[in-house]
Amino acid sequence: MKSVVSAAVILTLIGGGNCLPSYGILSNIKPSSIEVKSIAQGNHQQLMARVGTTLNTPFYLRYGKTAYLPTENIEIKFSKVIQDSRCPSNVTCIWQGQVIIGLDIIKNGQQVSTLMLTLIPGRDALSIQFLDKYSVKLIQVSPYPKSGKAIALKDYIAKIVVSKN
Repeated sequence: MKSVVSAAVILTLIGGGNCLPSYGILSNIKPSSIEVKSIAQGNHQQLMARVGTTLNTPFYLRYGKTAYLPTENIEIKFSKVIQDSRCPSNVTCIWQGQVIIGLDIIKNGQQVSTLMLTLIPGRDALSIQFLDKYSVKLIQVSPYPKSGKAIALKDYIAKIVVSKN
């Protein structure tokens, strides 16, 4: 079954069809000529680990995965969960808590920065970071904590949007 899914993704990429983003698994953009050549040469594993997206379009990114904005030649990797002190959904807390994540920004194949984005309910200013002519906004981080249940790094998913200033 795994090879059938991989083949479907590759065929979709080669055909240029649009797919809905799926938490770091499928692409919703047409591949570049370099990506098509790489797929044809059998180097599709690295490409499949990336989520294709466009400016001003919210996308989901799973921990450890990379988003690619081909029109800007920028990659964004969800590389760190620095802190998750959000109040569990089944607990009453004095403070609602926060979640802080790290996103590696890669331009032209070189890491240029690591942005630290903090999400506190009702406080948007900390969830936006600026880099050159771009803004990166953290919209949501899931799953939401529950008392007595640890969240594995691999289970974190961030909803992000990148805009040009």
